[in-house]
Amino acid sequence: MKSRVIPFIVSVLASTIAVGAQAQSYQFQTDADYGHVSENGVDLDAVTIKQQYFLSPLQASENQPWKEAAFLNRSSSLNLDYSRINTDINGFGDQSLSGWGFGGEYMSQAHNFYGALQTRFFNGDDTFMAVGKVGYFVQPNWLVNLDVYHVNPERESSDTYYGASTKVIVPVMMGDHLVLTASVADWDEENGYTIGADYYIRPNWSVGASYRDDMPMADLNFSPASLVGKGTELRSEYFVTPQLALRASYNRVDLGQGHTDQYGLGASYRF
Repeated sequence: MKSRVIPFIVSVLASTIAVGAQAQSYQFQTDADYGHVSENGVDLDAVTIKQQYFLSPLQASENQPWKEAAFLNRSSSLNLDYSRINTDINGFGDQSLSGWGFGGEYMSQAHNFYGALQTRFFNGDDTFMAVGKVGYFVQPNWLVNLDVYHVNPERESSDTYYGASTKVIVPVMMGDHLVLTASVADWDEENGYTIGADYYIRPNWSVGASYRDDMPMADLNFSPASLVGKGTELRSEYFVTPQLALRASYNRVDLGQGHTDQYGLGASYRF
C-alpha cells in the first residue's frame, strides 16, 4: 500500500509545481492521506482519498491562513471520501477494512449560523456512523457547536452521544495566526475530549499539535490514532503553491499498556 500512495503524492507535486505561486480561485479540493503503524509483528497501513466541492469560489489570501480559506469566508461545501486500512499480521496473512463517507458544511456570510453532517458506511457489513453539528459564530472567527455522535453497529443496538466543540482563529504578531480547537463528549460513558493548536508562521505554512483522550472515531477518520481514541499528534503543513499542499504528522498512540507510533503523509490539490 505504501508503495502506491507515496508515488501518487509525488506525482501530484510534479504535475502541479509548474503552476507557480499565482493565486487562483478554486471550488474543488482533493486530499490524499497515508498513515503507517508497525508494532509487534503487525504492519498497518491506512489510506484516505477525499474530494470536496465548495459551493462558491475561493481564493488564497496573503492576509489569512490558506488552509482556513473556507472557514474564514464561510463557504459551504460537500464532500465524499473512501478509506481503507490494510493489516499484515505475521503468520495470519493480510486483512482489510474499508468504507465510504459523505457529508457537508453549511455556513454563510449572510448570518452566523452553522451546520455540518458527516457519515460513514463500512463495506461488508451494515455498520453506520454519523456526526452532526449545529453551531453559531459568536465572533467572525470564532465558532461554537453542539455535537451529536451516532453509532449503529451491525446486529447491535445503536448509541447516541452528545458533546460540544469550538474553533477560533486568532491573529497574532506580524501577521501570523493561531488556530485553536477543542471538543468534549460523553463518549461510551466517559467524558472524552480533544484539544489542538496550529500556528501559521506564514499564510502557507503551519506547525501544530493535538491531544485526544477517550474520543474513538469522533471525527470518523480511519487512522489508527482515531480508532484507538487516545494519543498525541505533532503535525505540519506547507503550501508549495496556492493550489498544492504537503503535510506530515507523527502520532504517539496510547494503547493502555504501552504505546505505538504512527507516521502520516498527505497532499491536497485545489482547482
